[in-house]
Amino acid sequence: MSGLPWLIRCAAAAVALLLVCGLATARFGSALEQPSVTTCDGSRITLNRYLREPVPDVVLVGSSVAWRLKEEYFSLPRFRNLALAGGSPVTVLEILAKQPSLPKIILIETNVLSREPDSELIGQFSGSARAEAPFLRPVRTAFAAYERWNHAPPNPAQARAEQDRLLKEPPSTFDNKAYLDLALRQMNEGEATGPVRVNVARTRELIDDVQRRGSRAFLSRFRSRPRSRTPASSP
Repeated sequence: MSGLPWLIRCAAAAVALLLVCGLATARFGSALEQPSVTTCDGSRITLNRYLREPVPDVVLVGSSVAWRLKEEYFSLPRFRNLALAGGSPVTVLEILAKQPSLPKIILIETNVLSREPDSELIGQFSGSARAEAPFLRPVRTAFAAYERWNHAPPNPAQARAEQDRLLKEPPSTFDNKAYLDLALRQMNEGEATGPVRVNVARTRELIDDVQRRGSRAFLSRFRSRPRSRTPASSP
């Protein structure tokens, strides 16, 4: 009997917590996600958001090369970047092909085709909606609301102002040769011809599939161009 008041207080605290979580869900909706901590978290948040929102007009799929093109860089309101950091474009292309509705245009970045598709992500997001525990959704929403309030993402005006500020700065003198050498060694390890051929064949099959259903697919390859050190006033 001596522990009964403690048990009552714990039950009351749990009820109060669930009430707060329920209010957060009612206020912000069930689609609010916590900020990503790892690249795996970011991939799941990106795909979760795509499944919950209306199908956009233009979708970009690819690897880390296309992932660096943030959505706030584009003025199109119905544009989504589904590229996965450290992933393969075939992964998202497989997921898109399994959805009941497709975007009008799919841009496929082909810089990195040597990585195998992520079968776990494909299986997890193959349906029109992701299955999740309904009991934990309000709790996750409450924590996500707190994180979003504490670390609010920039609005489009702030993002454009930051881009203008960066473009006005002089070129950086940071030497990234060590990182480039490491990336080159990692890319040269093993035999990539086999995986590339498999991914190319699968990409072709998926392109035929989505185009039969009314979507248009375009292959793209991004190339970085070094910034000139010549002053703007020079001829």
